[in-house]
Amino acid sequence: MAYIISFVEAVKLQHLLLLQKLEMEIKSTERAIQKVKTQTEEVAKTLQEMKERRESLLKKMEEIQREMLNHRRLIEECRKKAKQAEERLNAVKKAEEYRALMKEKARHEDCVIKLRGSLKGLEEELKRLQEIKEDKRSLRELQELEEELSDLRYSYLRLEDRLKELEHGYRELRANTEQVLVEEYERLKRKYGLPFALPLDSFSACTNCGTRLPSALYSRLVGGQVVTCPTCGRLVYYEEAR
Repeated sequence: MAYIISFVEAVKLQHLLLLQKLEMEIKSTERAIQKVKTQTEEVAKTLQEMKERRESLLKKMEEIQREMLNHRRLIEECRKKAKQAEERLNAVKKAEEYRALMKEKARHEDCVIKLRGSLKGLEEELKRLQEIKEDKRSLRELQELEEELSDLRYSYLRLEDRLKELEHGYRELRANTEQVLVEEYERLKRKYGLPFALPLDSFSACTNCGTRLPSALYSRLVGGQVVTCPTCGRLVYYEEAR
């Protein structure tokens, strides 16, 4: 059954409510810090993975460019050897030597053909990687992640500063509150958790469990008294609409 909390005067109630408000805000800020920390870690990980993929892409492009240079060098060498073999054909006198030079020339020419084909494949692969590197959507996503990470880190610092302010205010308030009231605060908190004191809603009901208070209790609440909810036992008070 609901009863009047007679020992809680208006000033003491305000102390209880302020202690409760500060502690709840501390817990809410701690949760927000943890959430931002988790988001920061996730974004940082995604950003790092993207950067690593980009670095791997650039490294692959450099390897292909080196391989293309090597192919061009080998093509030039094979061309020269094929030309040299062709020039020597005019000076040969034996059929065996002629056939050997023809095979040598054909071998070098075949080398040029194969290297050209391989070079073309490398050029196409380099072009494909270049398109990925310059993809506007990917670059925009990278920039957005960097901006998001910067914003999250800033939010984290702001929240940490706010938490320090709240904790300082809470410690000061407890130090300036009568010990008997602090003990009552801790008792109510142990029994009901936070929040243990709540205002009525616009339908004259407890905002914790939704129980609508009888008119007699409502009248007392409007008169400035504090009662316990007949259902959940939490402190209930009247708060004028602003």
